[in-house]
Amino acid sequence: MDKPSRKDTIPYFIVLGIAGFLFWEAGSIGSMGSADRAIGPNFWPRLILGLAMCVCVFELVFRWFFDMQGMGGLLSQVEQQVAGEQGGVEEEPVEYHLGRLLTGIGLTLAYVWVLPKVGFAVASLVFIALFIWLGTYRKTKVVALVSVLGTLILMFLFMKVVYVSLPLGTGIFETISVKLIGLLGIR
Repeated sequence: MDKPSRKDTIPYFIVLGIAGFLFWEAGSIGSMGSADRAIGPNFWPRLILGLAMCVCVFELVFRWFFDMQGMGGLLSQVEQQVAGEQGGVEEEPVEYHLGRLLTGIGLTLAYVWVLPKVGFAVASLVFIALFIWLGTYRKTKVVALVSVLGTLILMFLFMKVVYVSLPLGTGIFETISVKLIGLLGIR
């Protein structure tokens, strides 16, 4: 088993060092909010930096103790095994749909534009549904369920867990957003 060259591991050591330094510095981020919150302002930066350090350590250990030659990754290994069992499956040519791409970009820009007017809840619900539909998935009940659940889960995560203030919209949209926030138990 060949050990990796120094060039293979240098980026991981650099990222590990930078993330470690930033993790240490993030500990000095002071509390700006109320003291009754269990998660302080330094929690999310430190969590992300800690995860980055874990990935670097994992990669370093993996590169030092396991043979990397011929390792394609789990999905490519499963694909090769399935193709071998089925007698070799030819790959389908990749189709590019420029119109669909441009529509997706336009849909995303429209989402950002209407977000302050109709609020996060309504804008996200419509955006998720249209984006799934644009991706050619046509089971209406599934699209509706994913859109509703996706919007509610994102609202809960952003507002209750991460403490991000989301746009409520104006007029009737603000009323809808406030009622949804109450139903989700967000204060």
